Amino acid sequence: MQKKFINFLLIAAINIIALTTLLALWTDKLELLFNDLVRPIEFSKIVGITVLGIFGMKIFDSYLEKKNKYTTNTRIKFAILPTILLSAYLYVDYTAKLVSHTIVNRQFRNEIANKITPSRGLVYGTKAEKLTFAQYMEISKINHFPKLPIQATNIMYDHSYDGFLPDYSFTLAYDLPVEIKVDTINYEKNSYSKKQTYEIEGSIKRVTYDEEIH
Repeated sequence: MQKKFINFLLIAAINIIALTTLLALWTDKLELLFNDLVRPIEFSKIVGITVLGIFGMKIFDSYLEKKNKYTTNTRIKFAILPTILLSAYLYVDYTAKLVSHTIVNRQFRNEIANKITPSRGLVYGTKAEKLTFAQYMEISKINHFPKLPIQATNIMYDHSYDGFLPDYSFTLAYDLPVEIKVDTINYEKNSYSKKQTYEIEGSIKRVTYDEEIH
């Protein structure tokens, strides 16, 4: 029984090591710039699923033992199934992100990360200038920034926030061809406000969007 439990712990340890390695590989510089808690949060998921896997292995092993058809070694091999099934989503998710972040789009994401600097607004935040539409869209996948017209160029954003307080400030500016229609916005209620204006310079329309809670 003790040897069997040691085998279960060994399987759990291998699972944690494999998933943690994948986690470390897919969380690149760009991901960590916007989500510095991603590693501890995801690691807690790994540990939680692995602990559930240990209980699953014990229950499944007991079930097979009652059947009295399998040897101990065979039951241990079958008992791996609960850990595999519970961890399958993380393996698929982490592997897909590893391929996307560090293999296919590695140079692209590094170029974006190199454009990002700390915001000088509130306590936390980032800003970047001269982003392409594709670069901005990659950032917005992480931050859920506002969508932009596909024609947007020369994109700048400045996003800052105050941690535990709800205060935040977001500024977005970009160029559009002058013929594209842009709505103006001027909304304010209590501590929340958002504004959108534009200026025309030759064939370029420079749009500026501001949103904040203070």
